[in-house]
Amino acid sequence: MRGGSLSKFHGAVLLLMAALSARIWAAQPPADLASAFGTLPQVSHVVLSRSGHMLAWRQQSRSGVGIVVYDLVAHAIRRTVRIDTSATLDGLQFEGDSTLLMEDSIIRSFRETFGPGWGSQPILWNHVMAVDIASGKIRALLVDRLAASLNVDEAHVATAVRLLDWDLSQPDTVIMEAAGANARASTLFSVNTRTGEEKQIASGDAFTVHWVLDADGSPMARLEWWPDERRCAIYAPHGNSWRQIYQRTDGFLPLLPGFDAATHAIIAVMPGSDGRRHMWEIGLDGSAPKRMLPAVSDGVLSVDVDGYADKPTDVWLLGRSGAYRVWLDATLQSRYEAVARSFPGRMISDYADTQDGTEVLAEVESASEPPVYYLINFATHQAKIAGEKYPQLDHTTLGTARALNYQMSTGQTIHAQLFLPPGGGKNLPLVVLVPGGPVESVPEQFDWFAQYLAVRGYAVLRPDIGLDALPSQGGRIMWGGTSQQYAIDGVHALVQQGVADPHRVCIAGAGYGGYAALAGAAFSPATYACAVSINGISDLPSLLADGSPLWGGGTPGPAPLTAWRLEVGSRSDSKLIAESPVHAAATVTAPVLLIHEENDPVVPVSQSLEMMKALQKLGKPVSFVKLDGADHVLEQGDDRIEALKSVGAFLDKYLH
Repeated sequence: MRGGSLSKFHGAVLLLMAALSARIWAAQPPADLASAFGTLPQVSHVVLSRSGHMLAWRQQSRSGVGIVVYDLVAHAIRRTVRIDTSATLDGLQFEGDSTLLMEDSIIRSFRETFGPGWGSQPILWNHVMAVDIASGKIRALLVDRLAASLNVDEAHVATAVRLLDWDLSQPDTVIMEAAGANARASTLFSVNTRTGEEKQIASGDAFTVHWVLDADGSPMARLEWWPDERRCAIYAPHGNSWRQIYQRTDGFLPLLPGFDAATHAIIAVMPGSDGRRHMWEIGLDGSAPKRMLPAVSDGVLSVDVDGYADKPTDVWLLGRSGAYRVWLDATLQSRYEAVARSFPGRMISDYADTQDGTEVLAEVESASEPPVYYLINFATHQAKIAGEKYPQLDHTTLGTARALNYQMSTGQTIHAQLFLPPGGGKNLPLVVLVPGGPVESVPEQFDWFAQYLAVRGYAVLRPDIGLDALPSQGGRIMWGGTSQQYAIDGVHALVQQGVADPHRVCIAGAGYGGYAALAGAAFSPATYACAVSINGISDLPSLLADGSPLWGGGTPGPAPLTAWRLEVGSRSDSKLIAESPVHAAATVTAPVLLIHEENDPVVPVSQSLEMMKALQKLGKPVSFVKLDGADHVLEQGDDRIEALKSVGAFLDKYLH
């Protein structure tokens, strides 16, 4: 291992932000808990340049939101860029040391974008901007392609311009994808970040859902998906055209994390004959896939690929006791484990290194400790704090969190996280907090919502319903009353342990978790004393009629929406109607709190309004809070604070 022991990490010092006019982590004790936990991260999206000379981050302060670029060599701020508070920052990335790339998305209606005469339906615009660090000039990349991708005949449009990779062989050059809705082809461009000059390098079609690039940004493969046929295929370049090198007809869409230059093969994660997901090599010559890691029997969750060396570095596997990591590169493993040992009991949720491997940027957190960014130097054996996400919580005693495994009535083991108030307790009021969807459960990460509830005196059960956590579901979205059994059995387990009071149990969640909360109230009324749905779904047929392509993961074109309909069902399906809480409002006995963003582009606010009207018509206790924002995950303005205040007051009324 280069650099030797990192034992000195425990003596980390504050350094990087000292040049700011006011230290953003020097917060005073919070005026109230909702503000403390609901304030958006003060430092986030921290990135390190490949040379290790530059650092950038998103900074939230009373004066606004901006991007700060810091020179680690000169120990000085090089540039501060104000950004639109109505936009969601999706990522930052350096192109060399002279250009910072910013990706964001913004919700705008047709009328706002094009003027009178257009409808009010919200659409999602994705932007990529290149910031010249020296001059401060900002250039929007592929902006003409973005506008051209809009199909004005389509009622619901998601336009996309995405940054895919950088071209290591060409300075100031990145690889981007431009796509639009309704049969607009996914197209790759090589773009000069300084001049904006673009060059088309490859084109797919409306069914292209993924590209695989090599280290220099050249397209090595594209993945096509025809959901109506339950068929997918991988194509590789062949002269001036493309040829098919692999196909599946079982409805499973492979995960293609990258390209292995050493073997000239596409890396794929997909099931084998045993039904488990394995890691495979698919040769560019069309030869039969070869299974990698043949000695490993546990299922593969994901694969990380080194963008510099263009090879897989590590694999995440799912075993009986949960997810674990297997390294494929001994040097990288040694460095990573040295870092991990310096932060016992915490997880490294984000990890990026410089091109020469001498420095890394690590985001460190646990379920009970807010995220902190560390800049780690293997030559000096030091770790320096680069920023804290929630410095205002430094003076707040947080709840304790521990892993919890319990048995379902089916005999299956469920992994969960249990949060307890500071000091613990017995027969506590319990909140079952359902994650937002089958790919969003990360038990070890800091959860501001769960901690807010725990500090207020509630026990919080957060079951893991992540990908493959419920094998009988195959990683699919779970609908209906019977699919919520994991939550009911979790409640029973905590009651038997004496942790929870069976008469004071609430179910809550956002997005899919909001649906689960309403389903719990409608289909398991004897279990819950109240329910909280934030931006939740109440009417599945109505959601399908709305037809938002964002339910396909934000990828434009007909394929994602068709796949979503196959996943959920058709609008006329009687089972789908029966699984919609709005059609079971008569069975709801517990008070319900509905919170919804007015311009949520993923789940329309009409979903909560329909539920409210159905409950009011039957004389059921229901409250509705409409937020002014235009996002789905409470990351704009003061919406998060308002939501927490509403939830806190509601729980105090019905669980105490």
